[in-house]
Amino acid sequence: MSRTTVHLSDPSVKYPRDRSLWPTTPNAMSQAMGDWLSAYRWEWWATVTFRADFSLPSAMRAARNFFLMVEDAAERPVGGFWAIERHKYRGGDDPASLVPHIHALVTNVTGVSRKAVWEKCFKRWGRTRIEPYDPNRGASWYIAKYVGKEALERG
Repeated sequence: MSRTTVHLSDPSVKYPRDRSLWPTTPNAMSQAMGDWLSAYRWEWWATVTFRADFSLPSAMRAARNFFLMVEDAAERPVGGFWAIERHKYRGGDDPASLVPHIHALVTNVTGVSRKAVWEKCFKRWGRTRIEPYDPNRGASWYIAKYVGKEALERG
């Protein structure tokens, strides 16, 4: 099975040269990305919160592993979009206490047992929710909020 990943730094991907066309605030970027994501036919909305302390790079690897786990269960390639939210799940005011967790939109999983995937995720990482995607609940904009915030804060 082949996988294709396009990175924002990929020179073969063309972006508008006129930066005035780019969203300039986290809210504008999140709205634009949420609109774009909502055009897809998502089937699942998933959140994985780690039971152990995870660094941001570890959370990124876990997100990729989540999709590999779903593909194994589906026995076919699946589509998805994920973002990492850093939040105070474990409490505290120290920025080091921010614990990342994954939000993911998933497609091409018709017939795949959410419960079976949930059990594997829970056993491996901890608190996990995998729900049917409901376009009226705003998950596309919720996930886009973290992408927009991160993109404009980090560049």
